[in-house]
Formats: sequence, structure tokens, C-alpha cells
Amino acid sequence: MSASQQGGHESGGENEEAARILSAAFDVLARHWSLPEVEIGGLEPGFTPVAALFADERFIEAMLARQQAPTPGLDAKGAAAFFITEYANLIGIVAAVPLLSHGLVPNLAPDNCALALSLSPGAAPRVRLRFLRPAGATDRPRPQTAAALLRAVGHAELREALADGLEAHMAPLIHRLQGRTGLPWQAMWRLVADAVAARFLEAGRQLGCEAAAKEEAMAVLKRPGSPLANRQLHFFDIVIREDRPSGRVLARRSFRARGGCCRFYTAPNGSLCSTCVLVEPDERRHRIEAHMRAELGLPPLPEPPAAAAGRVPVPETKVRSGEKP
Repeated sequence: MSASQQGGHESGGENEEAARILSAAFDVLARHWSLPEVEIGGLEPGFTPVAALFADERFIEAMLARQQAPTPGLDAKGAAAFFITEYANLIGIVAAVPLLSHGLVPNLAPDNCALALSLSPGAAPRVRLRFLRPAGATDRPRPQTAAALLRAVGHAELREALADGLEAHMAPLIHRLQGRTGLPWQAMWRLVADAVAARFLEAGRQLGCEAAAKEEAMAVLKRPGSPLANRQLHFFDIVIREDRPSGRVLARRSFRARGGCCRFYTAPNGSLCSTCVLVEPDERRHRIEAHMRAELGLPPLPEPPAAAAGRVPVPETKVRSGEKP
């Protein structure tokens, strides 16, 4: 469906120009990421408005069961944590790429978004996210013909628009999952922030603007008073140097330190993720550095003093959900 066929009071020309601008950013996303497939159009068969989907008990039950299937013994809270993380990863990349590549924030309000899902067992998942109107905000010049749909804002306001959009989009799902599973809303907001930060870091690497991506993520996610804000979430760097007097840098990589916990460690045979908030910072750094050294073929580091002194260890860390170390 063309932009001119969508609902709303804007003219066909305004819709088409705004859709063209947003689609350019979505094209960048599609070149590097297969999920989700992002498009603009009306509500057609196969699509369900996000607000209706989140209110559908059958959908919630199916998504929780989907998380539990590959992790036998995972409880309802763990399934909710897995699901909110998975979904926030999808929305996070849709938030990050347009902002970093085109200075755009699409309208993420639930009533402007619809989903078409194909999640058959054994098949690659397909997720289509459709924006029903090509609306949003931008801090870059745009044609006057798009002014009714794409608000012109300063960069600080653009960050505010993204934070507002993320909160508006995720709040109904968090409310629903809390009522169904008892997982506290604060825990879920931390997981959302973790996922969005990770996708900003990933997008920054892919688009060649990692430093800017980290700055944008922290500005959006650390807004005072936001449910997304927590002090534990941050980025940190690991530097591997040659084991010689020269100390030549062999590798340098940024990581996201989580503010939340996905609860995988509570499942049978589960463990803590490599950057989990429950892992002590020194131990987290040691384990990630050990992983990087192994990739480079370097000998392992000695155990940190805390471990050698007999501190009660946390469960072994594990890389999950595509996260590297």
C-alpha cells in the first residue's frame, strides 16, 4: 500500500514525502539486519495493531511458551524476562538505526505500529513491523511537504522523542507481563534498556559511528525520571595488549554492562550472562578479557585476587542472545 492510501488528514503528497524520508533509513536497516522487516503502510490482513497484540492473552501465552520450549524448567518470570528482552532487541534496532543514519525518530506509539509474525518451530522467524503513518521527528532539514508528519526538532528534543517513543511502546507489554508472571516492572525496564543499549552499540559498529552511538544511547536511556534509567547500565572498554614490554595494543572492544538480569541462571543448568549485573565488575572484566585473549591465541590470565582468596563464586557466565564477548 502506498503512503498516499493511508489514513490521516495529511495529503497524499505529504504522506509520500514523509514515507520516502523514513524509508531511506529503513533501507539502511534492511541492508544489515534481517529482523525486523520494517515498512510503512495501512493495516492489512495478517497485521495486528501492537496495542491489540499486547492485550491478547493467547499471544502472551504463546510468547511465554516459546521462550520456555528451548529452556526446560524456565519459570514464568524467566520466560517474561526472555520475551521482553527479545522484543526490546527488535525495537531497539528500529530505534538506533534511523537516529544514527538519518537523524530520524519514527513514531513508535503502539497505535501507529502493527506486527505480522511468522514464528513456526524449526523455521527462521519472520517479523514484519509496519508503521501505519509515516510520522516522527527529525533534527535534519526536510522538505516542507513532509512538515506535517515529520516534526523539526533540535537534537536534544530528538533524543527526548525517542525516549518517549520507547516508553510508550513498551509500557503496555510490561504492564501485561507483570500481571501475568509477577516479574517486577522495574526489572523489565532494566532489560529493555539493556537491549536498546546493545543494539545502539551494534548499530554504531556496523555504521562506523560507535562513539556517537554510545553517546546517543546513554543520553536516551539515562533521562532523569525515566523508567529506562538505572545507574548500573553503561559501556566499558576492554584493551588487550601484547605480553611484552612494548605493550602494543592487540585488540580494543566496547561492551555494554547490563543493568538487568534475564534470569537464565534460575533455570536448570542455567548460568549468568557474561555482562550480567549480578557479576562483580572485576570478575566480569576478567572473564571477557580471558575470552578475547583466547580468540587471539594468547595464554590465559591468572585468576583475579578475589577468586584466589576464596570468595564465593557466582555461577559461571555464559554468552546468550547473540551477545559477544
